[in-house]
Amino acid sequence: MDDFYAEIGKRVKEERISKNLSRDNLAHMASISEKFLYEIERGNRGMSAKTLYKLSKPLEVSADCMMNLHNS
Repeated sequence: MDDFYAEIGKRVKEERISKNLSRDNLAHMASISEKFLYEIERGNRGMSAKTLYKLSKPLEVSADCMMNLHNS
C-alpha cells in the first residue's frame, strides 16, 4: 500500500516483538482481529487513529511516536 502505513506496520511489529507479545495476544488486547493486525504489520492495510491508539496502549508507546517516521 502506502510507505506511510508500511513504516507504521513495521514499528508495530518491532514493538510487539520487543514486548514478547504474540500477534494473537496484541490483537486481543487491542480488540482487533489477528488477520487485521497481520495486514497492518505487513503494510497492506491502513488504520484509523482509534486503531493506532488501541495498539499503542498495550505496546506502551504513544500513537504519535508510532507515526513519527523521522526517528526511525
